Amino acid sequence: MKLSKYEKETIIQFNEADQTASVYTYNNALKRQLIELCEAYPEQVHCTEDNDCGGLTFLLPKKWLKITPPRVLSPAQREALEQMNRKRWGIS
Repeated sequence: MKLSKYEKETIIQFNEADQTASVYTYNNALKRQLIELCEAYPEQVHCTEDNDCGGLTFLLPKKWLKITPPRVLSPAQREALEQMNRKRWGIS
C-alpha cells in the first residue's frame, strides 16, 4: 500500500511515569539516525516494530529527546563564517 506524504507521520509519545519514549516514524533520515543509535547503544535503544509499510517504532530514553531552536548569528558572526567559507573554498 502506498501512503501519501501526509499519511507518513512521526509520532513521539512519552509520559511522566516512564523513563522511555516511543518514536514511530516514516521519516528516512530519522529512521537512519535511530537505527544507528540501536547499533551503538543496543541496551538503550530498540526497534520494537516494523509495520511493513515503511514505518518503524523505536524505544529510547526520553531524556535523549531535545527541542533545539535554530542558531541566531550576529552580523559579525555571519561575516566571519562567510570569510572562513570563502577562504576554505578558494572564493575571493
